[in-house]
Amino acid sequence: MNNSVNMTDVGFIHDVGGLDKLRKSAVSGDQDSQDKALRAAAEQFESIFTQMLFKSMRNANDSFKSDMMSSDNQQFFEQMRDDQMATELSKKGSLGLADMIVAQLGASMNQAAPVQSGNNLEQDARMAMRKAATDETLRLPADYSYPHASQAKQESQTEAPEIAQIDKMLAARKVQPADKFETPQDFVNTMKPYAEKAAKALGVDSNLLIAQAALETGWGKKVIKNSVDSSHNLFNIKADRSWQGDKISKNTLEYHDNIAVTENAAFRSYDNYEESFSDFVRFLNQNPRYERALQQTDSSESFIKGIHSAGYATDPNYSNKVMSVMRKVESLLK
Repeated sequence: MNNSVNMTDVGFIHDVGGLDKLRKSAVSGDQDSQDKALRAAAEQFESIFTQMLFKSMRNANDSFKSDMMSSDNQQFFEQMRDDQMATELSKKGSLGLADMIVAQLGASMNQAAPVQSGNNLEQDARMAMRKAATDETLRLPADYSYPHASQAKQESQTEAPEIAQIDKMLAARKVQPADKFETPQDFVNTMKPYAEKAAKALGVDSNLLIAQAALETGWGKKVIKNSVDSSHNLFNIKADRSWQGDKISKNTLEYHDNIAVTENAAFRSYDNYEESFSDFVRFLNQNPRYERALQQTDSSESFIKGIHSAGYATDPNYSNKVMSVMRKVESLLK
């Protein structure tokens, strides 16, 4: 009976039959089969890690997706493509993790094999990470955090009372209903009182502010957030040097000479949505470039075109989009 492992049999990560062959070869095969099984398992591990990188990049771009250009079917096939691409890249040693795993585990399986020193392994790890950092196809977003890192850290901590206190504080944190918008109507109803207060301070129609927030955040479903909490930033105001509060770094789509370009920028972060409306009012009043627009508050169209032309947004169709959404808001409030 031939127990050798055909690498193509286990090349696809969801092939359960191939994984079973891999297990049998590792347990009952000869030395050559075990070596091949180790290599295949190491490549599978690298493939899983690469999938995590792809998933994080997809998640980073979710806030820029258009509802009209995205669907569940598209996401399904994108996931399939990413999974298979991760498998193919792992075979080519894109990150070098498979080689490191084989070097470490192979030495313990085969005592005759020379054990690689810790310094060499460290050098290999650094080389792999440098390679990943310079590879545009494998680059992580700036705010990515590994999903199980916090859990592993908690398990290794000895200060259990402090951990328990932190968990208690997080559990007691007030979660606004506004963080869960099922429909545009939910978004409008929640934002209406905040918008009315801000609109009164600016002298504009509150429906215009709701429409602007809806356009910026996809009716509240794409508010900028990190791995822990929402920024509650409804107007996507960036954190410049004058901003002393919390901030979140995120990729954003900007237009230069009518050409869309993805850039990384820091955005302001608030404790709640009411603070976002209040800061929007301060932001406009404290910037001289919006002074002319603030003199045109009697007309929603003139006002939004005024702040647009003053540089509030780089999208050439921004003001027209806001006015279109405003008509939708008005229909929801009838």
